[in-house]
Amino acid sequence: MGVIEGMILEKMGYYLAAWWRLSRIPFLSVGILPLILGFVLAWRWGYKGPLELYGLSTLAVILIMWMTYYVGEWNDLEGDRINPNSNPFSGGSRVLVKEILPAWFSLFLGYGCLMGAILIGFYIYRQYQNDFRTLLLGGMGIFFGFFYSNKPFRWSYRGWGEVLIGFCYGWLPIATGFFLLAGFFSPQILLLSVPVGLSIFNVILINEFPDEEADRAIGKKNLVVRFGRERMGDLYMGLSILTGFYFIKMMWGLGNTPLWLLVLSAFSPFLILWNLIQMWSGSYQDAKKLERLCRNTLLVNLSITMFLTIQQTFFFSIRGSSG
Repeated sequence: MGVIEGMILEKMGYYLAAWWRLSRIPFLSVGILPLILGFVLAWRWGYKGPLELYGLSTLAVILIMWMTYYVGEWNDLEGDRINPNSNPFSGGSRVLVKEILPAWFSLFLGYGCLMGAILIGFYIYRQYQNDFRTLLLGGMGIFFGFFYSNKPFRWSYRGWGEVLIGFCYGWLPIATGFFLLAGFFSPQILLLSVPVGLSIFNVILINEFPDEEADRAIGKKNLVVRFGRERMGDLYMGLSILTGFYFIKMMWGLGNTPLWLLVLSAFSPFLILWNLIQMWSGSYQDAKKLERLCRNTLLVNLSITMFLTIQQTFFFSIRGSSG
């Protein structure tokens, strides 16, 4: 390989790494896992679908999340530039702030993902689930995601962002995964979405702590800016306790959860307890401890969704073997 080819590959790797950071690839899991949970719940009811439907619906969810991330990077650039307290979980990807990629590129990607999600949504509607509610589910995700930081609604600037995150990463993907296979809604969707929605609400809430000064400076009136860290710390702890108790009830209450899964799922309540201790002790006032708190809160959400999915999968396997 020549010198020029090596330089080209090095440059490509540099921009690919920048795209990876801008796209927040690891954080796509917060939307994909609830969608899979919806699929598994539908399997329990005896409903399946073609492989293409699983792939297209997952891609649509990814595109909607990317649209939200890319457009958000553009709209939040002013605040990210003056944010001295950013960490890997807050303050944006820093790709635009450091001018690794031009700002317009993020907006271009966002609108591209918007178009892709719309096209896939209509394709699923025409080919697989010819029900108006199919378009409604996808439309809600696109509408709330696009205007999360975009004018005129700018939900994240008006104190509605946290609630919509809880809905869009809780009930909505679980309901979508179930509905695309079953064609109707089950009350179990709501039961499963409560701990997932509450835990992701706490994820966005704690991620606002490091950004408080910058958000206040640009007029971003989220819950932390409106009510302050101390009050929102109390809210975080209250929701954490509620999440933990509800999750335990879901894992134990059904009665058929195997002992090995109950033991493993204890990870989530213990992590919640650890986060409560950290919040109670005021660790959020220290930047490093706050970063760990942001990470652990995300792990609570992911682990809860994962354990609930395994539980539902286990029930499905029992039903399949007995049938």
